[in-house]
Amino acid sequence: MFKGLGLDIEAVNIDQSAAFDLLKRGELAAVVSVAAKPVAVVAGFDPGERFHVLPVPFVDALADKYFPATLTAKDYPKLVPEGATVNTLAVGTVLGAYNWPAKSERYKRIARFIDVFFSKFDEFLKPPRHAKWREVNLAAGLANWKRFPAAQEWLDAHSGGGPATTASNRGDFQRFLSDRKPASDLDRDRLFEEFLKWRGARP
Repeated sequence: MFKGLGLDIEAVNIDQSAAFDLLKRGELAAVVSVAAKPVAVVAGFDPGERFHVLPVPFVDALADKYFPATLTAKDYPKLVPEGATVNTLAVGTVLGAYNWPAKSERYKRIARFIDVFFSKFDEFLKPPRHAKWREVNLAAGLANWKRFPAAQEWLDAHSGGGPATTASNRGDFQRFLSDRKPASDLDRDRLFEEFLKWRGARP
């Protein structure tokens, strides 16, 4: 991400709680959190007058790996003022599985899991489940990765819509941007919200 933004940094990988302690002591210049918002440890951090959330722009160099996203006071009331919006980046999460031989017992176990998980997926969209479940796209592809055969078979057999086609995917977003040719990164952020509505209206 920093390379795409043209920033040269010295990165260290430590847990969030320890990172915030080092930030308070001045031993770190900044902390990056990569997790589904809101993150409890981030929401619980008291910034006082010393710390604030930095906006991260969405630039062309990052378009193949990231989506534009926003943070608000609803996400982090201690860090974002009421009524304010902080632009940031979002990255996808993937559920991966080892490519076991098709007739092996381990393959069969994963196939059973896929059948139950995919078939019952609508249950994850209901309260009190986390709102992030509504962003899952069971049919999304990943460059240079092959979908587990049992998952592809399930999708082929249930291709009439539902959760597999409700969420946005990166290819559609890039086509959407190409059609509209945004003039600035701010326009891209605004267009992403419009894109979600556009994607949901498509057959």
